[in-house]
Amino acid sequence: MIVVGDEIDLKVLWHLIASRKAMIAKTLGTFFVLGIIISLLWPVEYEATCRLMPENQEDVPGDLSGLGGIAGLAGINLNLGASSSLSPDIYPEIVNSVPFQLELIHTKIPFTTLDTLTSSYDYLTSINEKSVTKWLYNYTIGLPSQIRSNLSRPQQPKKPVDYELISISQNDWEVIEKFRKRTFVSVDKKTGIITVGASMPDPLAVAVLGDIVVKQLTERIISYKTGKALDNLEFIEARYAEAEKNYKEKQKDVAIFIDKNKFISSSLFETQLQSRQNDLDIAYDVFKSLAGQLEQAKIKVKEETPVFTTLEPLRIPTEKSEPRRVLITLLSCLFGIILSMSLIIIKGILNTNDKRSN
Repeated sequence: MIVVGDEIDLKVLWHLIASRKAMIAKTLGTFFVLGIIISLLWPVEYEATCRLMPENQEDVPGDLSGLGGIAGLAGINLNLGASSSLSPDIYPEIVNSVPFQLELIHTKIPFTTLDTLTSSYDYLTSINEKSVTKWLYNYTIGLPSQIRSNLSRPQQPKKPVDYELISISQNDWEVIEKFRKRTFVSVDKKTGIITVGASMPDPLAVAVLGDIVVKQLTERIISYKTGKALDNLEFIEARYAEAEKNYKEKQKDVAIFIDKNKFISSSLFETQLQSRQNDLDIAYDVFKSLAGQLEQAKIKVKEETPVFTTLEPLRIPTEKSEPRRVLITLLSCLFGIILSMSLIIIKGILNTNDKRSN
C-alpha cells in the first residue's frame, strides 16, 4: 500500500514508479517530440541592444568655468549653474508614448527577406502574417488572443473637426500595444548607463529599428533639455539683428549730417549733431549689450546640450533570441515526467483508498 496511515510510504512509491518505467518513458518521449514541435513552430525573434553613457550635466559648468570667469571680468553673468533637468526614469515613458511608437512603427526600414523598404507596421500585419509558422502560431498558441481580438472590435470613432487628436482603430491599437513590447529602454541608476534595445523577426530590421530608437530618443532628450535655451537664443538673435541694423542706421545718419553741414558752424548745428551722436551712443550700448547676451545664450545652449557616448554599439545579430529550442524541449520533457509521475501517484492513492473501503 502506498499510503500507510496518513503518510506516503516512499519505498512503495519508488517501487511503484519503477514498475511504471515504460509508461514514464512513453510520456517522456511524447512530450519530447511535442517540445521539439512547439520550438520549431515558435515565432523566430532577433534582439539588438545598445549601451549609452550620458554626459553628467553637473560636470559641464566646470568645463566652461574658464569662460564664465572671463565673461565675469567683462561684466557678463553666464549663469552656468542652472540647467533643465530630465529624470532618466522618464526615458522608457518617452519610448512607450503613442506619438513615439506611431512614428517608429511607420518608419520604413530594410528587411533581409525583402527588396524594398517596408514599415514595421506593414511587415508585422501583412508580410509576416503570411508565413506558415506565424499562421500555425496564431491558430494554436495564439488562438485565444485571436478570438478576443475578433470579439472586441468596436467601430473606430470619427475624428472631431478642428481638434488635433490622435485617432487609432482598435486593430491598429492592438498592433501598437504588441509593438511596444518590441522596444525597451532601461537605465542603471548606479552608473547612469542607458540600455536601448529592440526585437524583430528579421536580423537586419532589428538593428536598424534599434538605431532609430536611439536616435529618436536622444533627439527628444536634447530637444527637451535645450528647448528653453534655444528659444532664448532665437529671441536674442532677433533683437541683436534689430539692434545691429539700428546702430548702422544711426552711424549712417550721423555721417550724412556731418557731410551735409561740413562748412557750417553754429550752435544749432552742434546741438543737432550732439542729439544724433547721443542716439548713436544709445544704439551702440544696446547693440553691445545684446552682443554679450548673444554669446551668453550660445554658451547656455552648448552647456545644456547633453552628449551621449556609445559604450556598446548596435550590431546585426547572428543568433536568434527566440525561440530557445533547447529550453522549450527540456521544459516540455520535465512537464511530461512530472505529469506521468503525478498520474502514477494519484492512481496509487486511489487504489489504496479502494482497498481500504473494501
